[in-house]
Amino acid sequence: MTRMAKTRGDSDAIGVLKELEGIKRLLMLALLRDGVSQGDIAKALGVSQPTISRMFPGKIGAAVKRTPSH
Repeated sequence: MTRMAKTRGDSDAIGVLKELEGIKRLLMLALLRDGVSQGDIAKALGVSQPTISRMFPGKIGAAVKRTPSH
């Protein structure tokens, strides 16, 4: 029974990590929309600019920059 509880706990932790990853992406999109460069976001996260670029395949980052703010 202990193993079963550990497995469920692992599953819950994975779910939380996936949710946090989604929140991070949304925050990055908001920063991009507000004109913050991928390079500046990368520096703040301690990763390279190409890493940020790869997180948004295609032209998602470019499309966000063109969207007018409210």
